[in-house]
Amino acid sequence: MIKKWKINSSKYLLDNKIFKMREDLVTSPRLGSEHNVWVMETPTWVNIVPITSKGEVVLVDQYRFGMQKTSLEIPGGMADIGEDPKEAAIRELKEETGYVGREVIEIGRVESNPAIMSNHTYTYLALDCELLSDQKLDGTEDIDIVMKDINDIPALINNRQIEHALVISAFYFYNLYLLN
Repeated sequence: MIKKWKINSSKYLLDNKIFKMREDLVTSPRLGSEHNVWVMETPTWVNIVPITSKGEVVLVDQYRFGMQKTSLEIPGGMADIGEDPKEAAIRELKEETGYVGREVIEIGRVESNPAIMSNHTYTYLALDCELLSDQKLDGTEDIDIVMKDINDIPALINNRQIEHALVISAFYFYNLYLLN
């Protein structure tokens, strides 16, 4: 049986608005040896699959600094400290697209990357979305709205037009939702 590793010491290497980078000195319960490990403490992330009454998905195409290219995704972002993940998803949808859903349902949750990250990503489904306002983007966002039929999503994933792992995970949860 795998046992919990003992944390001997911790120190923060970086602390900013998006994450804290922590270095822990840990002891292996199996070997008794010490190792440095690194953990990104990040806020809760949310994403939302917005679908109109016509069966169109409201996608966002935005520049991503990590890959230095645009990325076709669903709306999403970070929950503010103390903010309910569902409310954060609704807020992100409206800010990034101007759309609002008639009904919003939680359809999944994943550990974003448990090897090095401490957070979860919640996925919501927004039904019967309507455009009710203009986008309200922050200084690091430059987003184009792209409407696609929900039935086109598998091909967009298959031909690598959608590559973001958490977005692909969201569409997996959407498919599970349809099965239930």
